[in-house]
Amino acid sequence: MPIFDNIGKKITETTQNVVRGTKDLTDTARLNSMISEENRQIIELYTQIGRLYYESAAPDSETPIGKLCLSITAAAERIANHNEAIRQIKGVKKCPACTAEIPISSAFCGVCGARTDTATVDVEPNIEKKFCTGCGTELESGLAFCTSCGQKIEISEVSESE
Repeated sequence: MPIFDNIGKKITETTQNVVRGTKDLTDTARLNSMISEENRQIIELYTQIGRLYYESAAPDSETPIGKLCLSITAAAERIANHNEAIRQIKGVKKCPACTAEIPISSAFCGVCGARTDTATVDVEPNIEKKFCTGCGTELESGLAFCTSCGQKIEISEVSESE
């Protein structure tokens, strides 16, 4: 029966065309994705080149690039000032050792344990210090949880003379 043979051929051809079209769309999408990734890498490389040039070039307000470098420096200073204003509003400061944000009143960083103020403190020998048993961070008195790891405080006391 030639009618059924013709219908079968048309169905087979249509299916093959759909499969071929789907494969083409998939291949095109994959290649477009690869192109996008390459473009992202190029942009990142341009950024790195610019950063290296900025860091190595002496800013000269007489050249167009020098003016741009000076603008970058000024913008970075404004960002630093804005970040400091945000820290003031939040009542925190940056740890000089690890740059973690800690309460302004902290003498020691709750993350790394570094001293955060510049004033010297006379410490009598044999004063007992308290440390978190979870992470070993020195603890201020009156805390129920470690400010470094969040563990409920189980105190192990160690004298400074040990």
